[in-house]
Amino acid sequence: MVMNKAHSSSVTPASNAALNAGQIHTLLNLPYDVLISILLQSSIGPRELCRLERCSSALRKLVDNNIWRQAFLQQRRCNALREPDSWKLEFARRDSWSRGWRQLGPGSHLHQTSSQLRLCGQATAPQKLRRFAMKMMSSQSPSPPSRVDTHIVDQNSSQAGIFHSVNAALMCCKAYDVVVLRPGRYYERVLLDKPVEIVGSHSVHPTVIIGVDGPTIEVSGRIVGRISNLRIEQHGRAGGAMSAAVLIKEGSTMVVEECDISSETGHCVAIQGLDSYGYVMHNSITNAKGVGVLVCVHGKGVIEDNDICFNGLAGVAILSEAHPDVFSNKIHENMDSGVVITKKGRGRINENDIFANQRAGVAIMKEGAPIVMRNRIYAGRDSGVLVGENGKGYIFDNNIFANKMAAVAIGREGASLVTGNTIRDGNANGGSLCLSLHSKGLISANVIYQGPHTSLQVPKERMPELAENNIILSSPDAGDDEMD
Repeated sequence: MVMNKAHSSSVTPASNAALNAGQIHTLLNLPYDVLISILLQSSIGPRELCRLERCSSALRKLVDNNIWRQAFLQQRRCNALREPDSWKLEFARRDSWSRGWRQLGPGSHLHQTSSQLRLCGQATAPQKLRRFAMKMMSSQSPSPPSRVDTHIVDQNSSQAGIFHSVNAALMCCKAYDVVVLRPGRYYERVLLDKPVEIVGSHSVHPTVIIGVDGPTIEVSGRIVGRISNLRIEQHGRAGGAMSAAVLIKEGSTMVVEECDISSETGHCVAIQGLDSYGYVMHNSITNAKGVGVLVCVHGKGVIEDNDICFNGLAGVAILSEAHPDVFSNKIHENMDSGVVITKKGRGRINENDIFANQRAGVAIMKEGAPIVMRNRIYAGRDSGVLVGENGKGYIFDNNIFANKMAAVAIGREGASLVTGNTIRDGNANGGSLCLSLHSKGLISANVIYQGPHTSLQVPKERMPELAENNIILSSPDAGDDEMD
């Protein structure tokens, strides 16, 4: 079934009309508890609340943050780390991504290429050449149309015009169309080679896409797309090659929102290749045989507000000169490190909760050089932050505590700048800080707590410098009060 709709996804004028004065008067004359119960009904969503707020100042005062919370959670996932201060603003922020994905594309990330050229000391192209390059890039992906079609998929429907598989609907899609999947289990592998949106239709009953022996959803070529509100599973036979449930490659740009993603045979999400860009937001990424989110081979992306846990290897792995932003995620209980950056990987690791992983919370190895800022890194079964094998990077303003081994361990040839952190550990196995005699870098302006059973494992030659440039305090219960 194909339905036309405006590109802006606006409602019809009749449904968008505000209440008249008589209706507002009748509504406001209801008892307060009755009026609140009406506003909390499941049929009152965020857009209906916006219309009510426009009707009168009295209604605007009634529609408070609690009512917005109820409406938000009927349609969206709660944030991974903490509830937002304003549910209305959070809905508006997410809705702008859901509506604006068609404006993304290769040209959206051109500024990163330009900055890399400047850093390398190369001269920028002349103005005419730059305009020509922009014209060529924009011609590779069609401009969003003013109207798009919606294609319905329901494997149990006998209604004419409704598709029984995702791939059948995709064959009939033009650029920027929408494919809506009704609840069910769809056993098929999906290859996206044109800009399309695939969304699940129901917030309660799951829509599951299951791929076998390869990526469940694979996006390739210089296109932009979006998938949302799906359960994506990757199955496979024993001994098969490791791939990913969602694979973003060959310069494609993909928005992956509010999905449950798992893989029995590989990684949950992989972003690989020059100019490949993944916006991976508000998902549950769990139970991979491999890595939760793998960004490699110059891949980039935004990994935001995901619950990344119970994966067979690291929660997030950044390697081979990849450069993503990883922030506001809950990264926990993975069988390797929470986040590993290696093989010249970079990126920004900001404001995450990284805890209870089997190995280091953050591991920086083999010329990895990330910025690790304002994270809580705790309760790991190894070190909080581990740097070795020419690992570099900037570790700033983190709260690192209650790990089984050292809070910060810098091994041979590790060369990170560690500054402004609060470091507190109470375990005798590692202490607060462990430095190799052959480690490099700078340890300064940190507040380092020591429990009664721990000590700094630092070469004698470095102790005077360490004591002078950091605040070292004794604490009988270091780390215990920070886990709440």
